[in-house]
Amino acid sequence: MSAKDENAGLSRSGCLGLFVLGLLFVISLVAGFIYFVTRPQGGEIEAGERAAIAACWERTKGADSERAFTVESCQEMEKQFLRKFGEKP
Repeated sequence: MSAKDENAGLSRSGCLGLFVLGLLFVISLVAGFIYFVTRPQGGEIEAGERAAIAACWERTKGADSERAFTVESCQEMEKQFLRKFGEKP
């Protein structure tokens, strides 16, 4: 076996090792992101979103030109709240 053959074997195992480490790194990033996105929301966040929805509905009492768009925005905020917290605001 020549020195050239030994170096070829080392480079293949080195590349495989780097590939495996890179793959583990990517998997850990994805797992961390999934955990961060799916963790339960705290009471402060829920209260803040309730206040934002209430403020949105207060703005609908303003000018008629923006009223339709604002009502749609408020309804969408309520849908997202229901999806996130499982109850109406």
